[in-house]
Amino acid sequence: MNKPGPSKFSVQAFATDDLIWDKILETLSQKEREEADKSESEINEPYMGGKEIIVRRKDKTNIAFASLSETNDNNDKWAVYREK
Repeated sequence: MNKPGPSKFSVQAFATDDLIWDKILETLSQKEREEADKSESEINEPYMGGKEIIVRRKDKTNIAFASLSETNDNNDKWAVYREK
């Protein structure tokens, strides 16, 4: 059985974390959006220029993992991997 690929979206370069959060939520199901808790979620910068966001529920279980996949002068491309 093949796993579905990541959902993808683009935002303007240097977009705010709030805008990125909103775009991530748009890729999730209605139930996942309702369960997502921003205060329990985590933003990491594992290396210079890299950014990752772990979307979690109130009980700290993971819903999705988003990572900055490509950047250029005008926009940043993100990939969102949902937990199964």
